[in-house]
Amino acid sequence: MPTPREIKTRVISVKNTQKITRAMQMVASVKLRKGRDRILAARPYSEKLAEIARHLTAGIPASASPWLRKRDVKKIALLVVGSDKGLCGAFNTNVIKKTLEFVRTKEKTPVVLTILGKKPAEALRRRSVSISDKYTDIMQNPAYAHATAIGGKLLKAFSDGLVDEVFVVYNEFKSASSQKTVVEKLLPIEPAADEKPAGTKGSYIFEPSAEETFGVLIPAYFSGQIWKIMLESYAAQQAASMTTMYAATKNAEKLIGALTLYYNKVRQSIITKELLEIVAGAEALR
Repeated sequence: MPTPREIKTRVISVKNTQKITRAMQMVASVKLRKGRDRILAARPYSEKLAEIARHLTAGIPASASPWLRKRDVKKIALLVVGSDKGLCGAFNTNVIKKTLEFVRTKEKTPVVLTILGKKPAEALRRRSVSISDKYTDIMQNPAYAHATAIGGKLLKAFSDGLVDEVFVVYNEFKSASSQKTVVEKLLPIEPAADEKPAGTKGSYIFEPSAEETFGVLIPAYFSGQIWKIMLESYAAQQAASMTTMYAATKNAEKLIGALTLYYNKVRQSIITKELLEIVAGAEALR
């Protein structure tokens, strides 16, 4: 049986841990608020680019643009977006699981990974997967320049024929308590069937042609999509971290209560034992 001193030391240790988890929860909540604001600020730009791109693709034959043309798939690029730090629950685990599932489903086609985040990079390095690029220490504070650089490299690999499809796996931010791990296809771009062809009534008039305009737009559109994905993942990470630290704080509170009760029981047992010994000694002296 542990002594009261040992139990008290453990209570102090748990209380110190609780202070840390509560502080981390508060930091994550502030970062989540900032991340949510960044998503709201970036969303109109990203959505407008996507709208123009969808509108353009409706009027362009798939064979006329390399960004729409389907090829025989010989190699696939997969962008994996995680985090640089842990203590965020199943955030990175879900991304890694989805990545490995995707690689297994494409077992006849080589899949090469581009990884954002130290945690998925460390985990996937130990697996039998091919990694072409990994970017660490950028998901703590993502910037548009990072999205442009990563998007440009993936676009070049696709246009040069090094890869025939580009997918992404990341955690989509839904709310502070909900994130969804998704796999999306980025390239080739799927034409939007519900859009009116370019040049029809009520649509934009493009000069030069829709094909040339789409070719100029694609780098900005693709970088905008990568940027949105990075912001979604950042906000989802902070939400997961906040939820995890809140749960850890509550668990620490329960553990402190249980240990305090145990401490009182042990202390009471020792006092009772000492009283019995005193009474027994007094009886022996009579």
